[in-house]
Amino acid sequence: MSAAAPTDIHRDLGRMEGRLDAVEDRLAQMAATLDRIDARLAKIEVRENERRGAWVVLVALGSVLSGLIAWLAATFAR
Repeated sequence: MSAAAPTDIHRDLGRMEGRLDAVEDRLAQMAATLDRIDARLAKIEVRENERRGAWVVLVALGSVLSGLIAWLAATFAR
């Protein structure tokens, strides 16, 4: 088995560096994609919380109205 020449080692190191740069670029793209997904998810969560809040308000309003109608019916039905 013969030892690798310095030029072979430098060439191989250059290839490895190129591959590492490609991996770093891909990781940066993945991080950007995850940031976009995170922003979209945050918007969805805000809308979901608003929807839940609206539902609670509607249920509370329905309860108050049904109580008022029951009171009116009991009061004026005599």
